[in-house]
Amino acid sequence: MNITLPLFHPAIDDDRILKEIEKDFDNGCQIYVDKHEDSWEHDDETHAFSLYIEYGSDKKYYLIFDVDLDDLEMFANSLLKSIEMLRRDYSEVIKEKIKRGVLV
Repeated sequence: MNITLPLFHPAIDDDRILKEIEKDFDNGCQIYVDKHEDSWEHDDETHAFSLYIEYGSDKKYYLIFDVDLDDLEMFANSLLKSIEMLRRDYSEVIKEKIKRGVLV
């Protein structure tokens, strides 16, 4: 199982990143979280989740990070709460943007 989030308009402030890599981010980038329950269940050194950042025109390049279960859960809950508050506090703005067909 993986949960994917497409990313748009990358901004890079690290001068160490080569222009070629920066172009690859412009050609497509996404984050996804992958669950490894089979290996995690039997291995004490394996995390249950990994976070992938894929980039490039064919998503052929990636960065992979293991993610701690408790940290991922706290992040997900905080993100959902933040989205709920934005939808609640700006419901009229969201409706207007949807009517105009602009980004929400």
